[in-house]
Amino acid sequence: MTTRSAPRLLVAFVAFTLLCLALPDSAHAYGGPGSVISGIGALLAAIAALLASLFGFIWFPLKRLLQSTTDDEPEHAASAASPSDADPSAE
Repeated sequence: MTTRSAPRLLVAFVAFTLLCLALPDSAHAYGGPGSVISGIGALLAAIAALLASLFGFIWFPLKRLLQSTTDDEPEHAASAASPSDADPSAE
């Protein structure tokens, strides 16, 4: 064996090993009704959590943006008109 074929042999061996690990045989396992329904429920819960998080990341910034654009009067103008801020020495 020459020194040039040794790296090729090593690469071929590693590739063959990874291929064998990536393609396992079938497990011949039985999934009972309880485990299958639990798996479906877990999948639906994961999808619902993903949709809820996307909804939160999209809806709440849009809601804040809409509130800031439709706000007619500034917040400090409403508090300045309240009678509790009147000067007590004017009485």
